[in-house]
Amino acid sequence: MRILRRDVLLGAGLTCFLLAAVWAAFLVTSHAVEQLLRQDAEAEGEAWARYLAANVGDLRQIVNGASPSAESMAFFEKARDVGGVFLYKIYAPGGRLRLSSNELDEIDPKAESIVAHNPLVAGAVLAGDTVVEVKSGSGDAGDTEGEEDEGLGAERPDFYSEAYVPVLLDGKVVGIMEAYVNQSAKGAAFHKRIESVAASLAAIIAVAFGLPAFGFAWRTRQKRTADSRADFLAEHDTLTAILNRPRFMNDVDEAIRLGCTVVVHTVDINRFKKINDALGPGAGDEILRQVARRLQALSDKRNLLARLGGDEFALAEIVRNMGQVTRTARRIIAVMGETFHLGDQNVDLTVSVGSAVAPAHGQDAPTLLRNAEIALTHSKSTGPASRSLFRPEMDAELQAQRELETLLRNAVAKGTFELMFQPIHRAEDLRIAGFEALLRLPKDGGGHVSPAIFVPLAERLGLITAIGDWVIRRACEVAAAWPSQLTIAVNLSPVQFEDGRIAQSVRAALEASGLAAKRLELEITEGLLLSDTESVMRQLADLKAIGVRIAMDDFGTGYSSLSYLWRFPFDKLKVDQSFVRALG
Repeated sequence: MRILRRDVLLGAGLTCFLLAAVWAAFLVTSHAVEQLLRQDAEAEGEAWARYLAANVGDLRQIVNGASPSAESMAFFEKARDVGGVFLYKIYAPGGRLRLSSNELDEIDPKAESIVAHNPLVAGAVLAGDTVVEVKSGSGDAGDTEGEEDEGLGAERPDFYSEAYVPVLLDGKVVGIMEAYVNQSAKGAAFHKRIESVAASLAAIIAVAFGLPAFGFAWRTRQKRTADSRADFLAEHDTLTAILNRPRFMNDVDEAIRLGCTVVVHTVDINRFKKINDALGPGAGDEILRQVARRLQALSDKRNLLARLGGDEFALAEIVRNMGQVTRTARRIIAVMGETFHLGDQNVDLTVSVGSAVAPAHGQDAPTLLRNAEIALTHSKSTGPASRSLFRPEMDAELQAQRELETLLRNAVAKGTFELMFQPIHRAEDLRIAGFEALLRLPKDGGGHVSPAIFVPLAERLGLITAIGDWVIRRACEVAAAWPSQLTIAVNLSPVQFEDGRIAQSVRAALEASGLAAKRLELEITEGLLLSDTESVMRQLADLKAIGVRIAMDDFGTGYSSLSYLWRFPFDKLKVDQSFVRALG
């Protein structure tokens, strides 16, 4: 009996010892896992904060209370897919919430109190460290731990880490980012390992000695991966994986300091917004990626390629002569002129190129890029698939164009255009049959801007439809007061037919003025009939149905074809003077 009691006590003691050993190992391992996850959350939070500071140009303004720009909001939307950060909040150093990825999370008093009064967080701001709080929850709405973070809502995962990361710009703390890192998968994986280890006493010893070494190696690898990804994100465009503007500017500056002859080519996709609207943002992103790959293919390893933003790219190369500048610009236009394939869709587009060479056109990267963009603006005003090398006078031309654009926009907003009326005489008796409305744009200092100058600009700026509507309304108002036998002729731009509203605009002008439809004559050019002919013919038929007269202006120039006369019954042909000049 004594031996049995001793064996029982020995067995019980051994059992208790083993249970205590398993429990101790479980506690040690759980603590180690929590530390590893805490370190991982710190690495993810730091990487994301560096990514944020490098890519959000107006971050300082956001922290100071300004609303984010549209470009920044689009970036924040995409940034939620980067790393394990599933929710973030940005605070001012004083604790005021400035921006949250949860639209319903306006104020979080607990979080603001932590940021403003927690000595650990305050110390982290001064030292530039990261404060991490590891939390877990069941994911249920009624979870008690979940109630502490009401701002997470339905997005709360089973296991997450909450990191308060100082955001540094130019070495100074400008704000604090509260990043929630989803660690459910990592936590579940570790706890599963712990449970399997706890099932065997032999595994406890292995874990006790092997886990620290594994943890150190895992932490080292994770830290290296996080640092590498943070460095990449800070210097590259996330969509195309090429350089971003800051890194590009730094490298161009370095090449200039070394005394190299550096040329910067700025490349812009013409009418990209219309392509993006027609095909969708996904297709637009794919086009941008394909553009980046084509630019990479035609440059060597020494060249620098960056996406400056939107649909604008920049390519920098070291050249030996000006002929090389011209050849590269031509190659860019030729390569981009090849058809883009998007699944079962084919897209044709053109680009404009502007170039500037250092040191002749700038002795630092900002000046060189600015002059290249001035040359690009000049190229876009010249026409699609065009290229320009910067000239000093382009700056003055650009300033003049901006002043004209301001004048034009003010005239549209305030209705300060003027209409002049040129008489139309009948050939048989030279009596006045009507008038042609001529649009004029008054200058601030007197005189008028030529329509040949401001009409193309209005078409490029998308203002021509509003201007055309005003001309039709005003011409009908004036003509309504004339004798009933007099007509009024108004010129139409091909752009006015793009949105399909021209018939509606004419009908509204006639009804508002009371002018008889047969007294209104609309003049179009042959160029209108060269694009989307079915839509144009349908709209011309709608205008004829209203009762207005349709005239073809400048017949005999450009792409004159008698087939137009068969396809649509024009009321009048205005033959170009080059056809009849010899008759005089």
